[in-house]
Amino acid sequence: MTERPVVSVVVPCLNRAHFLQPTLGSIFQQSYPHIECIVVDGGSTDGTVNLLKSYGNRLRWISEPDRGHADAINKGWQMSRGDIVTWLNADDCWVAPEAVHQAVEYLQAHRDVDVVYGESVWIDEHSKIIRPGYWKPWDLAFALEWCNHCIPQPAAFMRRQIMERVGWLDTSFISKKDHELWLRIGLVGTIHHVPIPWAQERACPGYLAKRGDITAAACVALTEKFFRLPHVPPLLMEKKSRALSAAYLRGAWYAAKDGGHYGLALSSILKGLKLHPGNVRLILHYMRCQITKRLRINPRPC
Repeated sequence: MTERPVVSVVVPCLNRAHFLQPTLGSIFQQSYPHIECIVVDGGSTDGTVNLLKSYGNRLRWISEPDRGHADAINKGWQMSRGDIVTWLNADDCWVAPEAVHQAVEYLQAHRDVDVVYGESVWIDEHSKIIRPGYWKPWDLAFALEWCNHCIPQPAAFMRRQIMERVGWLDTSFISKKDHELWLRIGLVGTIHHVPIPWAQERACPGYLAKRGDITAAACVALTEKFFRLPHVPPLLMEKKSRALSAAYLRGAWYAAKDGGHYGLALSSILKGLKLHPGNVRLILHYMRCQITKRLRINPRPC
């Protein structure tokens, strides 16, 4: 009989007590018995610590200042003992009691797979579904050429060995830290998608990581970082200008829609088209996305 691995889920938290309870509830309702839950709190002052104390030994937790979201997650992973690791933000949830069990079963049946991810939907602060998530089978070339990663982070489960190989989250990224991680894993590992709903992601206003100017800069930074990695195949290196162009153009979309940074959006468009004029198709794509979103024709993310 194959030994069942421990799954370590880290919950980074800072003043999210009102959302933390349903997040933890979705973890504790899982049918899979070997789950290690670690909450890394950044020094909350809203009652989070008292809530964590109420769970007794059902979870491990620390509350101390950190250097941001990625640092908190890394800290939790380094405390953990699981062969499979993941993280749930303190306002996201797993939607089905079988989610972790299904992820483990898939990884057990596919020993060559380093990351498996399911599907997710977006919810608002009242837990109302506001739009479907965005997913498709993983493709590294697509992720680069469109500056889009298609992996819903709370529905992703990673083997510890691939994380130790490529490194933990890059703490220099406020936004797009998961995207940057998927590129590193995708370069050397295997990522699979399963068409099963596993998670909900909460979209709330005011998150620093949702600022368009920050996300626009992150799109360019993660793409530039990828092409500095060792062992990038020649066929991908040939796409560098096109990929950087896509990063600027996707950044322009974020800059415009998340905060109205129109000056930054315009300069990003000009830089993107200078790098690869053929990427004008991406501008048309994002314009179509915005129009259909405003008209509520197609709620799917772009």
